[in-house]
Amino acid sequence: MSFSVFSGSLQLTEPDGRTTGYERFLITHNPDGSRTLRTLTRSPTGDLLRDTNQLVGPDWQAIEAIGRLFVKGQSHGTVMRRIEGGMLHSWVWNHSTEADYATFAAPRNLLLGFHPISHDAWKMNFLDRAHKDWQDVWVHTVSVTWNGSTLGHGELRRSQGRFEGLEDVSVPAGRFACERYTWASPSGSELGIWRTGDANVLVKMVSLGGARKGAFYELADYREERVNWRP
Repeated sequence: MSFSVFSGSLQLTEPDGRTTGYERFLITHNPDGSRTLRTLTRSPTGDLLRDTNQLVGPDWQAIEAIGRLFVKGQSHGTVMRRIEGGMLHSWVWNHSTEADYATFAAPRNLLLGFHPISHDAWKMNFLDRAHKDWQDVWVHTVSVTWNGSTLGHGELRRSQGRFEGLEDVSVPAGRFACERYTWASPSGSELGIWRTGDANVLVKMVSLGGARKGAFYELADYREERVNWRP
């Protein structure tokens, strides 16, 4: 049995030039063709930690995901989701009550939003690259805050993305051949996104407007590995 592993970290540079480590990620291209994205994200102030695991099929359609949120050293709960038969099944545990269960419609190409920055590259997965018109991006998020500082069943949110072309981009991890996109996010901010390779790894994301204009995330280190496990 063999599979591919793509791992690394992202750093955040604020508009004032301050740079901090932001997110660690590990993507596996699984033996059955599916892909799993695992992330560990900390806020720049260090008071928020988010742990997520998201599985998509060979066609990039969302299958299941789980996310855990820790704020100021305390667990704020867990959300687990799975899509089956056109329905999104959602379970929420917030440690103050019993688990809450809800279902929602899950149209094809629905993305499950758990707020890791690495997943923003995957939000461009269903855009048609044959043209540069705006196209809809549908995400059922776990939090309506821009930085994912809450956790719950969330809601379905519409945004738009656009394919901009191909570019080579240099970041601390190296130089990468990328697809470039613009994403008009649900929070109203416009973001430039560069991603690369078979795993659609986020190489760089830049805030193009608003209060955080000029802030950017970029790949700080990166590794690809082919794993062969034999009986």
